[in-house]
Amino acid sequence: MLRMLTVALCSLVWLTSPACAQPEPTEKSNDEPATEADVPKTPEEEARKEDVDILSQERRRATVITPLAAVRAFPVSLNVALRGGVQWIVNPPRARDDVFGFGAADVVVTARPTPQITLLVDVEGLIGQGPDQALDTLSRVNADADRLEGRDRKLKLREAWVRVQSSDGTIRFNVGKLDVTHYFDRNFFAEDETRQFLNGALTGNPMLREPPNSAAAAIRVSQGDWRYALGVHAPDEITGSMSGLPFFVGELGHRDIFPLSGHYRWWARFGSVPERRSDVTWGTGWSFDQLVTANTGAFFRAGLSRSEGEHVTSYAWSTGLQHSPDWLGRPKDLAGAGYTFQRESPGRERAAEVYYNISLAQCCQLITNVEWIFSGPDQKTGRRRHDIVVPGIRALILY
Repeated sequence: MLRMLTVALCSLVWLTSPACAQPEPTEKSNDEPATEADVPKTPEEEARKEDVDILSQERRRATVITPLAAVRAFPVSLNVALRGGVQWIVNPPRARDDVFGFGAADVVVTARPTPQITLLVDVEGLIGQGPDQALDTLSRVNADADRLEGRDRKLKLREAWVRVQSSDGTIRFNVGKLDVTHYFDRNFFAEDETRQFLNGALTGNPMLREPPNSAAAAIRVSQGDWRYALGVHAPDEITGSMSGLPFFVGELGHRDIFPLSGHYRWWARFGSVPERRSDVTWGTGWSFDQLVTANTGAFFRAGLSRSEGEHVTSYAWSTGLQHSPDWLGRPKDLAGAGYTFQRESPGRERAAEVYYNISLAQCCQLITNVEWIFSGPDQKTGRRRHDIVVPGIRALILY
């Protein structure tokens, strides 16, 4: 833990040095946050954004690789994302504060042998379980750390897929090892734990109940302002148990109902209960993101779930705002605030989070956030907890 805190402190000192100060904005950059000009408006723009979901934004340095003189060259992209930080519980049951360090690294290789075929491989390393090893909240206060699955550190192949698309990008078919949340329940103002919210119930819908990244296929079709998607996913890791039903999910979406850009999605899914593969579970939900001004966006999610063997219909909803404060002379910064309510078998939980993302340079961001668990069940003791405050700070380097 001491080593992790030292590394995080050194990173923050370097990032806040004058060399990484935010330059004066000149012209609009592809690295700026989602504003009216940055929200994807065409299938081609959506396809380009999907290539770099893991790294949040397109910071691609394409090179040309020529394997043999007789073979046509094709572009290959290499992206690396390094992130690390600390969170602490201000008012734990014990007298002293609890501090938790965490870190992650993503290496993503993308190749396009033809304009209609894309190959992607994402390798991720994680360390540090986060505050939920002590709190075990329903909403999950660190979505990144949850992918450790109880381990202290982990190196994994996060995604590996091939995408075939039509020449105009209106039909896109992915097959391989997929992440469900990169294709369903999208929300441009609340989906990225690297630079937006850290709370899992704000970056995604808890009622989606997605399986681990595994063998899957997904097809998406764009027709005018309408979007259609269907996916089939294995119920567990490739090395895990494949008993029970696969995870089936479909989504219907529409965009730009109002003058400013927005996206409105409805999804439904069914499959086996992960802990009881003979039981069936189903769920449905909605995800809306809407610009209300050129630099302010609002989001809303809601969903419900029912499983055989349980007497409670689970449900959850969340809402919030994202703002880019160009009036402060910081057009690349992001500020966000969100609230979430969740009802599960253990009980009800209410939580909120605010964050501020400081753009220090083209490649570097520093994000501070505070999460507040207003009330929720203690899943270890069965009692209720109130007013748990979890501040945090994290650094993100992209290249």
